Amino acid sequence: MTEDQNTIANQVQTESIVKKILTSEVKYIIGIVIFLVGVVAPYYDIKTEIALIKQNHIAHIETMEKQIETNSTDIKSLTETQVKLMTVIAENSVRLTNLEK
Repeated sequence: MTEDQNTIANQVQTESIVKKILTSEVKYIIGIVIFLVGVVAPYYDIKTEIALIKQNHIAHIETMEKQIETNSTDIKSLTETQVKLMTVIAENSVRLTNLEK
């Protein structure tokens, strides 16, 4: 073989080795990218869902607080009515006992 042929053969062999190395490196990079997309994308989806759940939870708490306030005022009103009715009943009971004597 001549010197040119040896040089060409070495270049072809070097190119082949470089192609193999680059191909394997590209495969690794693609694999890492796919893995990261497979892990990171669901992470952000879960993070978004958690934020929505928290927002919904806060809205429910606010609604419940309003209902509690409404119920408290209703209970106070009913208690006042109950006290008035109890005094009327007591007065009428005393009147009945007085009439029976």
